[in-house]
Amino acid sequence: MAGDSVLESEEENILYDLLINTEWPPETDTQLRGNKERSSSVIAKAVTGPFRFILHYLWYSPSSSSLPPGLVRLVSKQINWQLVLASNGKLLAVVQDQCVEIRSARDDFGSLIGKCQVPKDPSPHWRRVAWSHDCTLLAYTDSTGTVRVFDLMGSELFLIPPAASFPGDFSYAAAGLIFLEYTASAQWSAELLVITYGGHLKSYLVSVGTTQSFQESHSFSFAPHYSHGITTAIYHPGHRLLLVGGCEGGEEAWSRAARCGLTAWRALSGAPHYKQVTSYEEDMASAQRRGFFRIPSLRLFGSQASEKDGIFRMSLSPDGSLLAAIHFSGQLSLWDVPSLRQSTGWTQDLQPGFDEINPEWKNSLEKRRKIKDKEQYYPLLDVNWWSDSAMILVRCSGALTVSSVRSLKNLLGRSCEWFEPSPQVTAAHEGGFLSLECEIKLAHKRARLESSASEDDEGEDDSDSDDESSAKARYFSYVKQGLYYVTEMERFAPPRKRPRTVIKNYRLVSLRSTTPEELYQRKIDSEEYGEALSLAQAYGLDSDLVYQRQWRKSTVSIASIQDYLSKIKKRSWALHECVERVPENVDAAKELLQYGLKGTDLEALIAIGNREDEGRFILPGDLDVDDAPYEDFLSPAEELSRKKEYEAKKRQDLLLKVDFSRLTLEQKELCRSRLKLLSYLDRLATYEEILGGPHAAEQRYDGEFFKKFRNQNIVLSARTYARESNVQALDILFTFHGCELLQHRLAILYNFPETTSPHEYTMLLPEASLDERGNLRLIPWDEQQHRDRDWCEQPACRSVVEPDAPDEDKFLYEEQPELLRFRTADPPVDLLTDWYLKRAEDIDSCSRQVDCSLSLVRLGREREIPGLEVLGDDLVTLETLVYETSCELSLTLRDLQQLKDIDKLRLLMKNSPEERYVKNAYQWMVPFLHRCESHKTGSANALLREYLVTLSKEDLTLPLKIFQHSKPDATAHTVYFIPQWKSISDVHSSLAAKRNRVVALAAISTRT
Repeated sequence: MAGDSVLESEEENILYDLLINTEWPPETDTQLRGNKERSSSVIAKAVTGPFRFILHYLWYSPSSSSLPPGLVRLVSKQINWQLVLASNGKLLAVVQDQCVEIRSARDDFGSLIGKCQVPKDPSPHWRRVAWSHDCTLLAYTDSTGTVRVFDLMGSELFLIPPAASFPGDFSYAAAGLIFLEYTASAQWSAELLVITYGGHLKSYLVSVGTTQSFQESHSFSFAPHYSHGITTAIYHPGHRLLLVGGCEGGEEAWSRAARCGLTAWRALSGAPHYKQVTSYEEDMASAQRRGFFRIPSLRLFGSQASEKDGIFRMSLSPDGSLLAAIHFSGQLSLWDVPSLRQSTGWTQDLQPGFDEINPEWKNSLEKRRKIKDKEQYYPLLDVNWWSDSAMILVRCSGALTVSSVRSLKNLLGRSCEWFEPSPQVTAAHEGGFLSLECEIKLAHKRARLESSASEDDEGEDDSDSDDESSAKARYFSYVKQGLYYVTEMERFAPPRKRPRTVIKNYRLVSLRSTTPEELYQRKIDSEEYGEALSLAQAYGLDSDLVYQRQWRKSTVSIASIQDYLSKIKKRSWALHECVERVPENVDAAKELLQYGLKGTDLEALIAIGNREDEGRFILPGDLDVDDAPYEDFLSPAEELSRKKEYEAKKRQDLLLKVDFSRLTLEQKELCRSRLKLLSYLDRLATYEEILGGPHAAEQRYDGEFFKKFRNQNIVLSARTYARESNVQALDILFTFHGCELLQHRLAILYNFPETTSPHEYTMLLPEASLDERGNLRLIPWDEQQHRDRDWCEQPACRSVVEPDAPDEDKFLYEEQPELLRFRTADPPVDLLTDWYLKRAEDIDSCSRQVDCSLSLVRLGREREIPGLEVLGDDLVTLETLVYETSCELSLTLRDLQQLKDIDKLRLLMKNSPEERYVKNAYQWMVPFLHRCESHKTGSANALLREYLVTLSKEDLTLPLKIFQHSKPDATAHTVYFIPQWKSISDVHSSLAAKRNRVVALAAISTRT
């Protein structure tokens, strides 16, 4: 049972996530097509063929002959770039065309810390890179065997030149590049092993201290054991074993590993430096074979012989107990270390999913051609380790799996993870590994993608040839091609294909194991909401997080409320969004507030009290009107009325279940949210009215303004509108928010600018009328309500939820505390009189706008406000003095009120020119005298008499003009005070025309 549980835990699926760490800029590459030896005919080949074969056979030694075809085939399928992770998992080397980038794990390999410049290699697949044991050095070798060593900054420390090699011969390229720790001498920092495909090993001692140098330590050859050279080599530091792979051995190999091409070599401190590790049985068999004379077999026409299998890639498990090997044939084998006994193995056709093809290829016209030759995409191309019990397997098709070492079960799930063809992978480190892939796209529209995933055109002329429309056309094409190879006549030459331009996109991708919670959050962050919801359902996670993110990233609309917000279960979060978020259009704003109200109704309040809510956003149940009794054939109006009655009854029944005096904290918070939502809904309706109604609000709605307006103190909003002289808005506020504003009405009106004419806000001014008893009273404001009072606004609830309502109107009276006496919703008439008087005086004193003060008083008198006559007359006089006489421009109302009436009269006529004196007297003096007479009978004659008498003491010219246009009464009194008796004749002549001339003359005579 314990073994079964261990096996089950080992084969448990891995929850993972894919992240793109880096994506390099696209590269453009031009590839030639259809250039296979067209310059030689069959006759030429017949002549030169034997010579080429003899040259080839004499030039190469058996150990350096051409490499195994299986190795060449698989190497050519690799992408040009390579990926090598340091042993500590902190550094990464990315081998590019002309440089090697060094990246650090500190920022998930997103940026460079060093860059090593290397020459462009015409055969980039045969390059190799290795890190030193302490991760301070990086060794690079190209296809010719040249070795360069760099530090972490990318500086080249030294170069190790290659041995001479024949062009195109990769036997001098490195099959193994290994750094070993060197402790024999402090002079050298490390030991570097360079093992070529030809089977030659050279050891170099490397120094990177004060002197950067190298020295060849020893050499060794595996050629006696591997006649075809070696294909791969890795080092096991725990057992100090060099594991070497090559082509499969002959029947003379006694061990299973040797027959598969796998041998182990122990490092020695002296010559011969390496010794093959064998068992006792193998040693005995080897001794017996030495006793027999054997004729070495010469491999003539080796390229034509049957192809041998061999080991292409090897990888050690993290604990070093297992070795995974990929064979040329696609076989995967596992070997125990150090015994090299085969643990298990799978041929290609026994490997699960070996023949799967990327589903996206079927949807791409460029990649559909690959399906025709899909067999070449089946083999494994790379192997690494996820853990001691799971391997990372990569195929030429781009299929990647993390497979159990017991059954090859894919631990990533039902299907593999698809990359671009032939990706490269690193070993897993801290629950994740890196993969390098290359996406290839054709730049020319007419060109087609190669059928092979490799980036080398060699051997693929047939696969990328154009499809012919018929068998007949293909037949003649083949005939012409055969004639050309025989005759070399250009008339039979096949058409030359245009060079193909491809665009390569390299990406560094990481696959990380994760917890359901981490993956869930990453899916949400990457906006993969469908997959996130599937994870939530599979692992019982909170799906609210998905809908919350979708809600936050979407514009608030009726659709987004229904699609996202309505699916969020957490009440506190949903209510917060309903309360705090302000949509960008009026319909969505209304819908959002109404949705919040649905979740704060009595059903939710009762559920919270009964502890049945579990923090969920509870919507009231759909009302089934059919359950309510009603008569048949009701009219729509009657049906609506009956429905309202039923809803009211249901609400009343629910209210009976609530004891507002015993609300819990959570219930109180729900009620506060509901009060705020109702307030916002009222403000929205008010804002709609201010904008001109629902239709105009759709065009003029401003979300930013409404966000401020709905949270603003309503008294402050009213004062702001008053200061902006926005009469319509203030009228709407008084109408729909009268309970909060009408008690401050007089103080708010005081905030209109003094320069604004009272005629503009006439509709807002208080007005009085006679009541039923004949007393003057304020006409009340015509208030309206946007809706009926809600249950949470009733005193029983509000007194518990908001016991101490804040006084939000203090600011209105801080600057002018004298206005406090006007703070009442129903002021008496005498208080209204005081307000009009004070406001008119303040308008004049603050702005010197006499006309505005006078307009206010006149409007007050029109509105039956008593006690404004005297002030009104003074303002008329002041208006005449300021605007018509231009006598005293600096004169204020307060100054004028302190003057006597005779002084006011003198000011009126002070600056009147002689030629306009009579006219001005009619315009200014006569109306003034009438105003005085209206306040006190007889005052007009007295004032005129006093004015003329005083004026005549100095000069009779102006009085004479008045005499000529006035009644004689004042004339007679004036004459008594005339000092210039020479003017008597003028006066007499003016009186001659009067009917009471005799009386006047008698008066004059009496004085003489």
